Amino acid sequence: MFRYIAGILTAFLFIGSVFAFLYILDQYDYIDLKPGVLAALSTIPGWEEIPEAYRLGLQDLGLLQEREEELAAKADALASEAERLEAERQTLIEQLVALQEKEEYLALQERKIAGQQMGFGYTQAPVAVNVVNEDRYKTAARLLEAMSPEVAGQNLLKMPFEMGVAVLTQLEPRRAGRILETLPPEQSSKYMAEISGH
Repeated sequence: MFRYIAGILTAFLFIGSVFAFLYILDQYDYIDLKPGVLAALSTIPGWEEIPEAYRLGLQDLGLLQEREEELAAKADALASEAERLEAERQTLIEQLVALQEKEEYLALQERKIAGQQMGFGYTQAPVAVNVVNEDRYKTAARLLEAMSPEVAGQNLLKMPFEMGVAVLTQLEPRRAGRILETLPPEQSSKYMAEISGH
């Protein structure tokens, strides 16, 4: 009896080791067991469509991988386009700030010339000029808010100091603080001292 059981166990172990060996060879692509296994399974009643379903599944998998690659390429293209548009937007904002600074400078020169011609001092400029300046400062503040703190800091340094102080006072304090953090320490402390004196 014992020999009979041992013989059965030996046969099972041998069959199992053969299957394990074939499975390992299949996993390392030395042989391809799937077609043979599927053909054998298709002989079972009700399982006749298994090989065809497997073939269609492989085709669908290939199409899915192609689709994923296409979507990944489109995502990369959209990301690079978004970066390009953001860079263009920052450039346009910088140009607009530069134009406003130039306009402010020209308006200042015109007021000086007009004051000299009329015999009045520059400090006696009409109240309307202050209103115009206030509008310009608000516009410049909105532009700085639209920029990243680093770019806003660079543009702030391009402005006349007084204009920069006026624009910073128009900003929300946290936003102004983030912009000042990007400036060199001496410039940042100079602006902070002037703003705290307001």
